[in-house]
Amino acid sequence: MKTEFTEDQLRDPGIARSNEILRACVHCGFCTATCPTYQVLGDELDSPRGRIYLIKEMLETGRDPDPKTVKHIDRCLSCLACMTTCPSGVHYMHLVDHAREYIEARYRRPPFERLLRWTLAHILPYPTRFRLALLGAKAARPLAFLMPDARLRAMLEMAPKRIPPVSRNDDPQSFAPRGARRMRVALMTGCAQRALNTDINDATIRLLTRLGCEVVVARGAGCCGALTHHMGRTGESHAAAAKNIRAWGAEMAGDGLDAVVINTSGCGTTVKDYGHMFRGDPLAGEAAQVAAMAMDVTELLTRLDLPEGPPRGLRVAYHAACSLQHGQRSPPRPRRS
Repeated sequence: MKTEFTEDQLRDPGIARSNEILRACVHCGFCTATCPTYQVLGDELDSPRGRIYLIKEMLETGRDPDPKTVKHIDRCLSCLACMTTCPSGVHYMHLVDHAREYIEARYRRPPFERLLRWTLAHILPYPTRFRLALLGAKAARPLAFLMPDARLRAMLEMAPKRIPPVSRNDDPQSFAPRGARRMRVALMTGCAQRALNTDINDATIRLLTRLGCEVVVARGAGCCGALTHHMGRTGESHAAAAKNIRAWGAEMAGDGLDAVVINTSGCGTTVKDYGHMFRGDPLAGEAAQVAAMAMDVTELLTRLDLPEGPPRGLRVAYHAACSLQHGQRSPPRPRRS
């Protein structure tokens, strides 16, 4: 794709990266076949190719985003299936994230939308706040039909009937392996997961310690920054990510780490991109080191040689998350076995 950025514009690292991505696109349209929003809505502007044209025009002209452009960018789910499909290697994730940052800085949303986005950014990444919000949502769920906004209704209807108790396993500490230590790994306990389903981290710790891993929950680590990053709120997302980089960096400099383990694939996609997010930042070296050590729990399990037991006659469903397949480009291990 031909681009027409000025030399002045290309001095901006974000524009320079977007220019590289745009120039890789050959307009083939393969991405439309795997884009869920295009498949459902049938609008070219709700496909990756359509959004690429919108982003290109917005960035090249340097204009303020208009409601039409914002609507179609907002509709992108960031499933990144287009990146797996694309024969030209267009890095759509970096492009759409740059567009979201640009929109957040230069587009004034309607008052209610600003309030909703502010609320999400200041509740979901904080487990205690999110837990309190879930309790409120649980109480208000019978009144969901009174909500004038469809998004609020949906959020109330999705509130879980049971909110699990706080797991003390999420507190900063170290879990000793059973038997000889094979690896020392940091577990990212995350944010929303600590309020919605504490069993996931608990089960991860049990499994990894049984397989000979010392599991460290590093002091100061928390939300990966993905939520605010995808909202274009770069300052907030980088602040959250920097806390993780420093926390895991301290563990690396201390007793060392063999891996940073993540059991939520959307978070893993973001952590593996820390090197890009912090390029040009004083934390760039440490961020790249963390990104290189990050791995999904299923990736780690393949290195630990899971013991085979007798057949149990169980039939299970496995969800191959889009963020794992397309965002991390990690073939789903359970599906390959």
